[in-house]
Amino acid sequence: MEVIPFWTGFPGKTQRGYLGASSAYVVQAAKTVLYDTLGFAEREGLYGRLEALGIPPETVEVVVISHLHFDHAANLDLFPWAEVVLHRLELAHAEEVAKNPMADPACLYSSLYLLDHFHLKVVSGEREILPGLRLIHLPGHTPGLVGLEVEGVGVLASDAVKSRFDLEGPPALPCWNPQLALESRARILRYHRLFPGHDVPLVRKGNSFVPEARAELSLFHGEGEVKLSL
Repeated sequence: MEVIPFWTGFPGKTQRGYLGASSAYVVQAAKTVLYDTLGFAEREGLYGRLEALGIPPETVEVVVISHLHFDHAANLDLFPWAEVVLHRLELAHAEEVAKNPMADPACLYSSLYLLDHFHLKVVSGEREILPGLRLIHLPGHTPGLVGLEVEGVGVLASDAVKSRFDLEGPPALPCWNPQLALESRARILRYHRLFPGHDVPLVRKGNSFVPEARAELSLFHGEGEVKLSL
């Protein structure tokens, strides 16, 4: 079982709102699984990035959508041949947000019509989707957020733990249900290795977690490049 970082996230925001630099991972199991499809900023280069990792896009057989926010699920339509796994509570949440978009402005409720054209697998609760891969329900950030427990590796947590700065204190915003978010976080912290939604992987050292590498982001402009690192 292998977890390959598609992109690791960066925990930052700007004066205009959240940066949206999220994480996504490919899991090589009995089938090739893509956990999250990132945001629109990665759309143009998404296939190229997979190719660079030695993963032809057409070999992705399962796409797990952790939750339907703009920075995690914007490119699910680029995998029309794959089985798309989504929790029923996340689907219901998007249907409610469609009636009142300000209830969750980050939700891609506008993608609902696309789901009818996919090989959609709506799941409830928790279950093993492939040998060694188990969906775990982690409500709080959204009602139907799902993590992916990878046997012998750790847990892909998405925004149930956004970053190293979300390991204690109030849950990071936006948050649909803070109490459920805290309960989900407590569950995640039992694992030895975490893959957050907006950071590099974190590994347990004693009673705390430390980043496995530096989170880095390059900003390109007309005169050059600015690198951010933490």
